[in-house]
Amino acid sequence: MDRRQVLSLTITGTGLVVAGIVVVPSLISIFSPAFEARPASLWQAVAEVDRFKIGEMQKSLLSIASPARADELSQKAIYVWRRSADEFVVYSRSCTDLGCPLVWDAGSEWFFCPCHGGIFDKEGQRRAGPPKLPMWRYESRIENGVLEINLRSVPPMV
Repeated sequence: MDRRQVLSLTITGTGLVVAGIVVVPSLISIFSPAFEARPASLWQAVAEVDRFKIGEMQKSLLSIASPARADELSQKAIYVWRRSADEFVVYSRSCTDLGCPLVWDAGSEWFFCPCHGGIFDKEGQRRAGPPKLPMWRYESRIENGVLEINLRSVPPMV
């Protein structure tokens, strides 16, 4: 073996070791959530039903425990529309295009996306702008006078 071959093998070996050091942990972090056991649903209490007025859209903040760390809480904003005494529509605050936070305008009764001009009506249907899909709706239920939503009923990015 001459000097050129030794140098070539050394460089190739070093490159493979560095690639392994970078790629293996990256792949583990990317694919590990796919192997975690996730419950089919995760119901979260929003508030007592009496807090919401019939016919009004209200913003509500939820404190949700982090699945990775039990001592960490995150806040999630949602919009709750109480259509009638026992009918609720719960929207994700995220735009269906890029996930920007939607803003409710009570005067026009429309949702606006400040990032790129998406507009949704009170029913959650797209009216203008780049979004192609209607607003995300959480599955909801009433348990013992408390409105609850299924956190798994919308895509995880929202």
